[in-house]
Order: sequence, then structure tokens, then C-alpha cells
Amino acid sequence: MPDAERRLTKEGVLKMEREAHGMARLGLKWDCLYSSPYPRALETAKIVQKTLDLPMVEVVESLACGYFGLGALQELTARHNSRAELLFVGHEPHLSMLVERLTGANVEMKKGALACIETHSPEPDAGILRFLLAPNQLVSLGDAGRE
Repeated sequence: MPDAERRLTKEGVLKMEREAHGMARLGLKWDCLYSSPYPRALETAKIVQKTLDLPMVEVVESLACGYFGLGALQELTARHNSRAELLFVGHEPHLSMLVERLTGANVEMKKGALACIETHSPEPDAGILRFLLAPNQLVSLGDAGRE
């Protein structure tokens, strides 16, 4: 099946719900949620949006499996004040490459991973990688909160 048509499996939905509960336990909130239009990314974004009671998901074509780089990021961040907290749901290897460009950190964003970057200017090496959570870490946090 072409990547642009793949949906989350039942197991993927359940895992993402557990990850979203982990995000909630950390007290994470975002001012805006951007997603690739591809079904599995959009489903992921909607699970996070619903679980954390966030604003509606905004679909961004450039987050599809094309290259979502600094130009696209700068265009989206220009819509917000410098203190806005934004969440981007997209695909690999593009998100890992973006984290590297912003922070200089060499990271691998597994499916469902979460990177937090603090920056006042979306320019190369202007960001600080505050944390990178693997999917299993988010799942563990989510599960611990339900016990």
C-alpha cells in the first residue's frame, strides 16, 4: 500500500492513545497542532488532540513525505508569537533532519517519538533540544498514570 494511504492499525491506535496519556501526565500542552495530511499522521494528531483537549488539528501539505525543512517551519512559526508552543506530526526521516538542523543533535525519531525544541528563531543551530522521548517511554508514562 502506498505510504500516502496507510492508516494506523488497531494496535497503532491503542499504542498512540497510551502515548497521548503519557503526554498528558507530563502536563504537555500546545497552542497549535500541525499534521501531515497522510492518514496515519492525521489519525495520530487527532488522538493527541482529543486526549489533551487541544485546538483543532491543522493539516499542512508540506508535512507529508516531502521535505519539511526550515523554510516550511519558518512560514508556520511566523503565524505565532515567539512564545507559542507548536506540535508537528509528520514523517521520517524529515523530522529527524529538522531536529538536527535546529539543534545540531543527531537524533532518530522513531514512530511516535516526541522531541521538544526550544527556540526563539527557527534558524540552523538556534534551538535547544530539551528532551527526546521514545515511544516506549511515553507508553510507560501513560500506563503508569492509569494504574
